[in-house]
Amino acid sequence: MLPLYSIPAIAVILWIARFYEKRLPAQSVSTTDMIPDWKLAGTRIGLDQLVSPIANASGIILVNAAGGGWVHLRSDGWWFLFSVMLFILASDLWGYLLHRAYHKFSVLWAMHSLHHSAEALSIITGARHFWFEDAINTAVFPVLGIIFRVPPEVVTLVAFIYILPEGLSHSNIRLSLGRCSLLFNNPQYHRIHHSVEPQHQDKNFCKMLPLFDVIFGTAWVPGKDEFPETGLVSRERATGFLDGIIWPIRHKLPVKK
Repeated sequence: MLPLYSIPAIAVILWIARFYEKRLPAQSVSTTDMIPDWKLAGTRIGLDQLVSPIANASGIILVNAAGGGWVHLRSDGWWFLFSVMLFILASDLWGYLLHRAYHKFSVLWAMHSLHHSAEALSIITGARHFWFEDAINTAVFPVLGIIFRVPPEVVTLVAFIYILPEGLSHSNIRLSLGRCSLLFNNPQYHRIHHSVEPQHQDKNFCKMLPLFDVIFGTAWVPGKDEFPETGLVSRERATGFLDGIIWPIRHKLPVKK
């Protein structure tokens, strides 16, 4: 969970993103186009609050059972900087591998595809995930908690650092960084990950550092004017609250939307 003092930073990022989305859009997106994102993000946040206590308890049990905290990170003196850098690298590597898993395994893709059904990316798209993804990540995959014992101040700073690249990566902004795209995740680099074009499938998985895309051969450096259409190849879309609740099993239920 992000620290409370990060809320002003998030508000500033939202304002900056919306400012440039209106003035330098990668695609034409109206306020109406963004309504599904708001509905799905709200559904995720609301349901996540209901299941998070159980998920957190399950994650703690797994961490303790595995003898969690094998590596103790320090926060005194220069060790603080080292711990921050190491935890960022570890978090990004695990985030990359977990993201790859959500695309590879059908049971996970059934949930994650809701996020990829967005055909109009915006600053809000990053929050439109299927609500049970958060619970699974916490309850079943607490890998970082098992490996590291991290001082609270390190966790807080790393969480704060991730606000900018994760917050802006889905922004609808026409900005090309060229080869510099491989330094940090950015809107154009991540747009490739959401592309419907066949050459872009399974590319650009990173959370913040494209380094791991480069290492594992999944990096695609976008061209100057490469801003493809986004969404699912099937063009199926999630549009409202009901989709946000039942998306993975929508075809198995006799429900008319």
